[in-house]
Order: sequence, then C-alpha cells, then structure tokens
Amino acid sequence: MPPLFRLVLIVAVIALAVVLYGRIVGRRDSEKDYVGVTDAVRAKVSREISAGHTINAIKIYREATGAPLVDAKKAIDGWFVPGQGPGVRDAVSSWTEGRLTEEGRLHISRLLEDGRREDAMALYAEATGASDTEAQAVIRTWDTTQNY
Repeated sequence: MPPLFRLVLIVAVIALAVVLYGRIVGRRDSEKDYVGVTDAVRAKVSREISAGHTINAIKIYREATGAPLVDAKKAIDGWFVPGQGPGVRDAVSSWTEGRLTEEGRLHISRLLEDGRREDAMALYAEATGASDTEAQAVIRTWDTTQNY
C-alpha cells in the first residue's frame, strides 16, 4: 500500500471518528451552566417562532440548553406556539364552536385555579374530543383571567 494512500486513509478515519463523536456526544460545554428551558426561554422562543425567526429561536434554545444543532432544530420544529400549530385548537374556538359548554369551561378554570392540571386536561379532552396532546397544549395556555 503506497504511503500517501495510507496517510489519506488514516486522516479519513480520524475525521469520521471526530464527526461521529460530535454527533453522539454533542457539543455541550461541560464547564458552562445552562439555564434550561425556563418560562423566560419559552417566551423568547415562542416570540421568535411567531415572528418567523426560526434561526433565532434555535439559537436561543441552544444557548439555554446546550443542545446540538440537530436536536435544537427538531425541538423548535415541534414547538407549540399558542394559537398556532398543526391540529391544535385553542380554547376560544372550542367554546364558540359549541364543543365546550359554559359549565365545562368554568369547571376547567376552577380546576386550574386549584392546581389540578391533569384533571383539567382530561375534562377538556373528554368535552371536546381533543387528543391528549391538543388538550395538554390548550390547558398549558389557558388563561383563567379571560372570560372566553
């Protein structure tokens, strides 16, 4: 085997190992403290997505979590923004379309005020026929101070 071919082969194997290591382990800096996905980070990311600035949203998410680019993009692509998103119905349309009665709406608000989120999600899903994911998304954004 010619020496030049050996050198190229060794460099290719090293490059492949570095790329795979980066994909598996990620580029998370172990020295840095990450804040994680706090309410403030969620709000910033949601604002950026709503404004159509997906790249900025990914950047904010990565700075908060230290996630690799691929993972951050997947997270942002699946991010729920209140009032937007595939298959997600907000509480206002559920009530105005007659899927959620006044009594059901008030009961859900009371459950949320009492901190019983799981019960509120189950009641919303039962009353509207929404999936568990839709119910979770609606209850997460349900504002008990509004009179829908």
